Parts: sequence; C-alpha cells; structure tokens
Amino acid sequence: MTLDLDRVDAAWLAGLLDGEGCFDAPRGNPRVRVKMTDFDVILRAADLMQAKTHPEIVPDRKPLLVAQITGEPAVAVLHAILPFLGSRRSARATEIIVAQRQKAARHPARRLTLASAA
Repeated sequence: MTLDLDRVDAAWLAGLLDGEGCFDAPRGNPRVRVKMTDFDVILRAADLMQAKTHPEIVPDRKPLLVAQITGEPAVAVLHAILPFLGSRRSARATEIIVAQRQKAARHPARRLTLASAA
C-alpha cells in the first residue's frame, strides 16, 4: 500500500502524530494511533491515513475520538511521515518499519504486498 500525501499534509500529520500519536507493534502488528477530544483534527488525520475511527468514553471526561490503522497500511503511514518526525519518534518508526521488513523476509508470500508499500 502506498499513501499519496503531499508534502504539506505529510508534515501536518507528522506534527500531530509526533506530539499526540502512538507508534507500536503489539504482537508484531504495526499500529499508528492518535486520540483526542478535537474531533475535527482526528477526522482529518483519519482521512489522511485512510484510518478508521471510534469513540472512547471515559467516565467524567470529555469524549475522545480515536483514529487507528494497523498492519501494512500503518507502515505506509510511517514511511510517508518519517522525514518530518523528531528524532525519538523517527527512531521508533524506523524500528517498526525494519521489523516489518524482516518479518516479510521470513514470510515470502507477504513480500509482494510489502514491497508495494515502500
């Protein structure tokens, strides 16, 4: 999967995710996630990432909206925003990308789909 973001959108998304997002890989599955009470911001991020959204309700708190994407699409997002991330998030994004490439090398049937994300 490739993500077609122009430079401005990629930089905006990177800024948001660098400050408010989470990059991880639970059980080896890459994930990019961001949540906040500013629904318009989350909806824009979800649109740019081609992510799904869902509400998160915490008693006695403002409702949150979560945008999350997993798997190869998450790796495509990380590739798109990598040049704009700060050093700490850039290192984490690179770890996830490299781990996914190594996983693909161990599973040749998946290699073709991952190659299209690069």
